[in-house]
Amino acid sequence: MNELILFELRENIRSKWMFVFAGFLAISAGALNYFGDESEGRLIVSQMNLVLFVVPLFSITFAGLTFNDSLPFAEVLLSKSLTRSQYFFGKYCGVSLSLFLSFLMGLGVPGVPLFFSEPGLIVLYMELILFGSVLILVFVSLGFLLASFFKKGELIVSGALLVWLYFFLLFDSFVFMLSIYLGDYPVEIPALLVILFNPVDLVRILIILQTKASVLLGFSGAFLVRSLGISSVVLLAILFLVFWITMPLVVSYKRFLVRNF
Repeated sequence: MNELILFELRENIRSKWMFVFAGFLAISAGALNYFGDESEGRLIVSQMNLVLFVVPLFSITFAGLTFNDSLPFAEVLLSKSLTRSQYFFGKYCGVSLSLFLSFLMGLGVPGVPLFFSEPGLIVLYMELILFGSVLILVFVSLGFLLASFFKKGELIVSGALLVWLYFFLLFDSFVFMLSIYLGDYPVEIPALLVILFNPVDLVRILIILQTKASVLLGFSGAFLVRSLGISSVVLLAILFLVFWITMPLVVSYKRFLVRNF
């Protein structure tokens, strides 16, 4: 399994898409650092929006297509001494680690000069990298889940775009409509459950709570904080992020175990 992780790491790092991913993050983050607002909170929020926009879309698409394209190679490996469990989790770790390294290069390198000019940003920047890495784990799991249901790359890409559009663009609108049209009913618990089932929104809330820009929480984030309080929100957000990593991974793993090549 360790050999498979190293093999995946070497293969993925040589992929041109990893350079595109890291390069886009580096150019965008560098531009935000240079031309952005001097306020620490606003700068981190700008970087956060970049991470929330790019990382989920690239991670779910790349993971799904990579897993699907590697199945012929998997058939060869599984005919040897490698088990399905070793292959699946080795593949997951290899893809996640390669994405993390590209993400670290793309977001971390432009942040180094910033640390010397704004030392107060170091902790917030490290938290941004940490939560961005959590998003990578979540959306690699979702990418594997899509690849376990669809065998064609076009369907995987279409599914990845739909998942990303819902989490990133449509979710707040859905929660807002729920509160407006059902405002006369006790919808607090259903609304809270809906909010907790969006990993992108959970990461956004966790990052903003560490800054002074709480006014940018958005409707769903403000609703969650007002209903539960900051401590409960942080705890629930972490628990549900763990759920978002494990649940798709377990489902896709069980489907992979019975998959007929």
